[in-house]
Parts: sequence; C-alpha cells; structure tokens
Amino acid sequence: MSSFSPGSDLVEAREHLRVLVDGVLAKLRAGVLPTLAEREKVDCKEEAGRRGRGGSLLVGEPHNQEAARQLANEVTCMANTPGGGALLVGVEDRTGQLLGAGLDAEWLRHRVYEHVGVASAVEERRVEGVRLLVLYVAEAREPVEDLNGRIRWRTGGHCVGVDRAEWWLHRQLSAGHDPMAQVTQRTEADVSPGAVAVARRYLAAGDADAAAEIGGTTGDLLRSLGVLRPDGRLTAAGALTFCPADRTHISLSVWDVEGGELLSAPRQMVGLSLLEQIALVDERLDTLNKAVRLTAGPGFAQNYVRQLPPGAVREAVLNGVVHRDWMQSDPVAVTWIEEDSAIEVVSPGGFAGGITSDTALTQRYARYPALADLFRALRLVEKQGLGVDRMYRDMVVLGHRPPLLREEAGPRVRVRLVGGSPVVPVMNLMAGIRPEVRQRDVKVALIVHTLLHEPFTTALHLTRILQRGEAEAAEALEVAADCVVGEASLIKRYKDVWVLTDEAVSVVDESAGNEVLRRRGVLSYVRPDLAGAEDVARRWLASHDRYSSGDHSALTGLTYTGARGQLERLERAGLLLRGEGSGRSAHFIAGPALQPTGRSPRDGDG
Repeated sequence: MSSFSPGSDLVEAREHLRVLVDGVLAKLRAGVLPTLAEREKVDCKEEAGRRGRGGSLLVGEPHNQEAARQLANEVTCMANTPGGGALLVGVEDRTGQLLGAGLDAEWLRHRVYEHVGVASAVEERRVEGVRLLVLYVAEAREPVEDLNGRIRWRTGGHCVGVDRAEWWLHRQLSAGHDPMAQVTQRTEADVSPGAVAVARRYLAAGDADAAAEIGGTTGDLLRSLGVLRPDGRLTAAGALTFCPADRTHISLSVWDVEGGELLSAPRQMVGLSLLEQIALVDERLDTLNKAVRLTAGPGFAQNYVRQLPPGAVREAVLNGVVHRDWMQSDPVAVTWIEEDSAIEVVSPGGFAGGITSDTALTQRYARYPALADLFRALRLVEKQGLGVDRMYRDMVVLGHRPPLLREEAGPRVRVRLVGGSPVVPVMNLMAGIRPEVRQRDVKVALIVHTLLHEPFTTALHLTRILQRGEAEAAEALEVAADCVVGEASLIKRYKDVWVLTDEAVSVVDESAGNEVLRRRGVLSYVRPDLAGAEDVARRWLASHDRYSSGDHSALTGLTYTGARGQLERLERAGLLLRGEGSGRSAHFIAGPALQPTGRSPRDGDG
C-alpha cells in the first residue's frame, strides 16, 4: 500500500500534462500539423492580435490585452474539461510553425485570473530557440463561464458548448463529487410555483437578456440553471432551492439596540422554499434599510443613499446561506439593529477550504460548488469571492468601517456591517479619483480608508488590511499613487512611508472640524490637539528612532512652528526627549511614557 499526501493527485495530474505537452512539441518538431498533434488535453494557440496587413507577423507585446482575453476564454474551456488541460501558446494554428510568445508570463496569469477567476500556472519553454508559454489549467470544481457567458469543454480536440445540467451530471459521476450535485427523487412536480416566480424576478432584475433566454416552461428554467437532469430528477441544490422546506432556513429578527427590546421576532417559514425565504428576508431588509438624504457634494448624482449599501447587505446574507454547513439544521440568523443601522449574519459551520477571517477578502472557496453555481446562475451573487471584495469596497467608500468577519465557537461565522449616515466628504474624495475605474478597486478604497484614519502607512502595515503579501501591498500602493484627485496624486511617499497628498486631504478637510467626522476618526490627525499629537508621535516612534518637527508638520498639516510647539509640549510632559543635535539635525526620541518595554530611552539616538 502506497502512502498518500494531500494534493498529490494534483501534482501527478500536472506531471501527466507536462508529458503530453512534450509529446505535442516533439510531433511539431517532426513536422506534424497541430490538428494531428493536439490532444484533448493540449491545445496549440497563436497569440491574438499579432497579424498585420497581409497576415504579416507583428512583434509580440508583453501586455497584449486581446491575446489575454482570447486565452482567458480558452482557459475556461480547459477548466471545464474533466482533468483540466494545457494551452501551448506561440504556435501557428494551421501550419504548426513555432512563432513564439511575447506575453509576459506573470502579467498573463494575473489578467486571465481577473477575466475569468481561474489561476492557471504559466511556464516558459524554449524550443529550438523559440520562447513559448504553457498554461496548465486544473479541472474546475464548478462550471466556469467564459467572457461571453458560455460554458464550454473540450471534446475531440475542440471546445464545444455544454449546459450546466450535463456538466453537473458528469461531475456527479466523478469521484469526490459535491453533495449538492447529487440526484434526488424530487422532480419538476415538487417545485414550488412561488420559487419559480422568484427566480424569474431575480433573473429579470439581474440580466434582462438572460431572463428572456430562459422564458418558457418551468422545466426550461430549471434545465438552464443546471438543476434538472435529463432523467427529470432534481439535484440536491435544485431541490433545496426550489422545493418547499420542512424548516426555516433564514431567521430575521429586529432589535432597537443590542440586548434591548425585540421589535420584530423571526417569522416561521416552514413550507416555503429556500428561494422564497430569501426573497421575503430581502424585501424586509430593504424596508428596514432606510434612505439617508445627502448634503450637496460633487462627484455623485444620487440625492439619497441607504444606511447600509444594499449590495453589501445582500452579499452578507447570501454568503451565509450559500457557504454555511448544510449538514447542520440551525437557520442562518440575521439580526437588524435599528439604532446602530447595523446587520449581523451568523451562519452555521466555520470557515472552510483554508479560509480564515484574515484571508476572507482574497481567498476563494465554495463548500458546495453546485449551490454556489446555482446562485450565480440566478444572478444573486457575484463570481466566486468577488462579492466579498464588493462588500468591503461599498462600505468604506461611504465612510463606514470595513465589514467584520470572524469565526466563533460552534463553529459558526459572524459577519457584521455597521452603517448609518454616510461621510459625504469621504464620498467626495472617492468619487473624485481618476482614472474612474479605480473607484471600483477595493485595494485603492482600503488604502484611502486607512490613510483617512491613520497619518501614514506602509506596505508591511497594509498586508493585514489588504490580506495580501508585502510585495502585493507595495504594488497596490504604487497603483494608488498613480491615481489623481483633481490635478494632484492621491497619495505620495514621505521618507519610508505613504501619506495622503495635501490635495486629497483638502477634499475632506473642509469639514474636518465637524464633530461627526472626529467621532468617526476621519483625519483626526490633521491639526490635532495635544492628545492627537501624542498619538501621531507614538505611531511614528513605534517604527522610527527619531521624530522631528518637520516630520510632525508633514503628517499633521501644522506649520513648522506649530509642529515644533506641540513637540516641545510633549517634551515637557515627559512623553518625548530631545535628541542630540541642533539645527537641521534637531529631533526628539521617545520618552519613558512612549518607550516600549525593555528599551533604553537613548537607544538609537544619533
């Protein structure tokens, strides 16, 4: 009996694909045309956009957007194919000539992931001096749509269309299938008419074209969603979503304050399908989530916004429903707290697939892929995991705190969103960011949120906030630095840290004296009182040996004279000590009250 290591099957599959790629390359070198050399697992592709007039071959570009889109579509085809496959890039389709690939490997991998959510491995190969790229694509755990909304897989060396029901039927016959893809004894006759009506309503709201395409019988609808098999039986995901339930799956309660008076008890929804229960909770939350009138401000046209972003509320609820542990009988508990304009969603079962509260923003995993795919097909949720990004972004662009996600004993996962009146100056700043596409970038939004509440940041500090490595956080900072507000950059370097530019601060600072802003912690470090000055000095000296009047002026917006006066008052209070040196070398170091335990006050003094 041989030993087994988790993930070994994936390693073996990758090595098998590599052998197949080597075989295709050998045949190409021998003059065999790609149509004969290709196998169901290996597809040869020429980079799109490299042909000029008369079919002349142009120089390959490292950031060829057209080629990235073309290959993203081909990656989805391979991902949907049982066992996955490989794309050999840089080979002329008709003749098998090795043309070479100009695409940057890491850029291509990232662009493909951005387009279709599949993270393929990209390997460079040199054949007779020609640079080729090989994209190794693992088999997907759920159907992957290409950029045109199609689901395709490879059959006989070609990509052909496949419907969701056939895809899941094949998955059910495979080892280790998803329990939600299992066949049940329920049929179309067991489907609730109310659930069908709700499904059509959600589809029409999310995509009018899709709703038109699935018009017709209930069977047509269910087959298009991939939950009705050719033999007329429903999958477990379909039965759960569309058939009457024997218990309440979602309980919604309304309180005035936490631990206060119960304003509305959970409604019993036995006999209603999961989809009908979702619709009722959705409608009730839409009523509770009141509109707030905006004061005048540039950059946004709407006169009202909700106390909480509706998309964030729906994502919190549906995330709890789709990714909960369905082996437990407890309902997903949704609580609306009136006075705080807050919502809490508690779902049975802990995080799965290696996700934690520190990686939920960036990691992707579906406990039940068939159920997650059904909710995407219904246009209820975003592509896997992207809704969490949007939940974070939608909260901070209104000046609210980022969502709280944590695992608790049970296990269970709690998500908390706290809203209320938006911070209009923060909205003004976010709406003024150019290029406009960066207003939708969750990384930029979180960087701005951080710098509105802290005087400076670094890539290392942002690793926890962005839930990315230090190199990716540094890249995100460079992206934010390329953004502009008005005629100036959004953020800039100051020594070894990053700060908001004066222009960005000025967009918000016109209301910085407002007590509401101060209570929210927005720009509390700008022109601070002595307690605020102490906080800024403490933050700086936690990672630096010295603090000068110039540093304090740059971080707080005070004049040089005003900054020096504050630091001297902190010195008299024993919080700072004057370092050795004068003139341009004058500085302060941490006094005993600011000193970390075990460090001498004079350590690091120049």
